[in-house]
Amino acid sequence: MKKALFSIALIAAIFALPSCSKDGVKTVSASATIDESGLASSVTKPESYAVTFTNVSTTTSVTATTENGTAVVTGLVPGIYKVTATATTVSGGFTYTISGSEASASIVEDGTKVSLKVAAAKESALLFKEIYYTGCAFKDTTGIDADYFRDQYYEIYNNSDQTVYADSLCIAETRYAYYDFSFMYTWDIPNPENYVFCSVIWQMPGTGKDYPIKPGESIVVAQWATNHKAKKLTNGGSPVDLSGAEFEAITKSTTLWNGIVITDGPAINMARTVNSDGYDVPQWLTPVSGGAYVIFKPSKALKNSDFITATNASWGNTGREILLSDILDGVQAVGDATRATTLGLPTSVDAGYIFLPKGTYTGQSISRKVSSKTADGRVILQDTNNTTNDFEIQDTPVIRRDGAGKPSWNTWAK
Repeated sequence: MKKALFSIALIAAIFALPSCSKDGVKTVSASATIDESGLASSVTKPESYAVTFTNVSTTTSVTATTENGTAVVTGLVPGIYKVTATATTVSGGFTYTISGSEASASIVEDGTKVSLKVAAAKESALLFKEIYYTGCAFKDTTGIDADYFRDQYYEIYNNSDQTVYADSLCIAETRYAYYDFSFMYTWDIPNPENYVFCSVIWQMPGTGKDYPIKPGESIVVAQWATNHKAKKLTNGGSPVDLSGAEFEAITKSTTLWNGIVITDGPAINMARTVNSDGYDVPQWLTPVSGGAYVIFKPSKALKNSDFITATNASWGNTGREILLSDILDGVQAVGDATRATTLGLPTSVDAGYIFLPKGTYTGQSISRKVSSKTADGRVILQDTNNTTNDFEIQDTPVIRRDGAGKPSWNTWAK
């Protein structure tokens, strides 16, 4: 009898050990439990969540569905994982995306448990549709190799079935970490978790209903609204002509060090409403390796003084606080997979990220995936508040891809 009990115990111990894949690599299991304590009582809790475990080093991922609030996965190679949970629910006639994530979960032991606190975000009408930030490489008229980044643009789409307005809409890149990402900023403000922080904010003009965007239409925000394919600029090397953009983030005509003249074209000029750095750069220049971008409608006037200070930084340490509840959409683009642990948006705004494996100056863009089409052919874009799920890499940027319409008040676009 003792021998039989010993055999049973031995078998149980063997099954408790980490398993091995076919190629002999040790693998482990893990589980993620959803913490819904932060959800408002007015938000209906979803029946289940899709939970994805992504290995930070290899970018391989495994997805499982929760049962009774917990998702279990097996066959993970030990390492550091980004773990995300996503679900959608409908409450009071609005669709909510509920999400949460752990950016750096150490899963090296079999049976590792991860807790994911989730938050809800109401579906927005206006979404980032396509972002081109990488710049391009080209040969100038003398045959010399050159790089170019003044052709960056951001396309914003009306994903709803109602007309909305661009008036007072703001666009910005968040400030959240030291320049080399060696540490994240902490901010001298009560409840900093309720905000993101931006050093520069550009805002569209209008009194409320000057710039309508109908369902299925988009607006293009150009760094500089001109034809960047022009011989004097890129000798045809840029992939975009932005002379038809609706808005541009430019303050004045300027002659650059290389003789290029930044001209003020027909696009509507945005105002640099906030500039905590104080640098008088005539354009909105964003990193060619990507950033954490947001669009929002401020619930109060934006103040260009008395900035909030990052208490643990001596450089680049001021910004304007933006309420999370004012944000309509956010997208995170990073330089490479190692940046998965230093992201600039809370998971309630964006639970994922994207990066371009080919690097910078590739002429590539990121665009939001199509979810469905209405009976009349209007495209509905995918919006799960997770850039990893919602966006894909495009080898060439295309303005108003997938049949997006142009606003009728843009009379200067070809």
